[in-house]
Amino acid sequence: MSSESASARGRRSSGARRNGATRLGSSAATGELSQAVRDRFEGGEAPPLDQVSPAPATPLFDEIARRQLDSFDRFVIVPARFLWMSLEGEGDRARASAGEAWPAIRGEIDAGHLAMVGLVREAGRNPLRNELGHQVVAHRYDETAAAVRIGIYDPNHPDDDSVELVMAGAADGRLALSQSTGEPLVGLLSLPYVRPR
Repeated sequence: MSSESASARGRRSSGARRNGATRLGSSAATGELSQAVRDRFEGGEAPPLDQVSPAPATPLFDEIARRQLDSFDRFVIVPARFLWMSLEGEGDRARASAGEAWPAIRGEIDAGHLAMVGLVREAGRNPLRNELGHQVVAHRYDETAAAVRIGIYDPNHPDDDSVELVMAGAADGRLALSQSTGEPLVGLLSLPYVRPR
C-alpha cells in the first residue's frame, strides 16, 4: 500500500498514483477480488506477497470465496445492473456512464476511497454470454476538457498500475469509452462496496 494519507490518495492526480491496489489472485472472478482489495485498503493492510493465486482451503482463498457472494450485492442487484445496461441503447449507456457512474466514481476517489466500478463489455440481449461485465477498482483520475482518464486495478492485469479507462468525446459527438489494455468497453457502472460480514 502507498504511504500517502487518505486525503492525498483521494485527490485528483495527473500522474499515476498507486493507492491500495493489490494482487489477490487472478484465476477467480473479479467481483470478489475487487471487494477484497477495498477491504484491505480500508483496513490499512499491506497487500499479500503471494505471486500466484491462493490454493483452496487457505485463509486467502477462503477470504476471496466469502467475498464472491458479497460482490453480487444481495445476489441479484449487481448482475441485473450489468444486464440492464447491456440492453440499453448506446445513448442511454453513454448518459448513465458519464452522468451517473462517473460522478459517483469521482466522489468516492475524492473522499479518499477506492471506487468499485463495473465495466460493461458488450451490448446485447444474451444474459449468459461470458463477457457481460467485469469488476475493477478505481484509484485515481485525471479530468481535462478533452477526456477523463481513470486509473484502475484490474484483477486481469495484476501489478499493472498503468491500466486506465478513458471517456472522451468522439468526432461524431458520441461518448467514446475504452480501456488501455484493449478490452471492449461499452458502459461504466458505479458499484456498491459491501463491507465484509
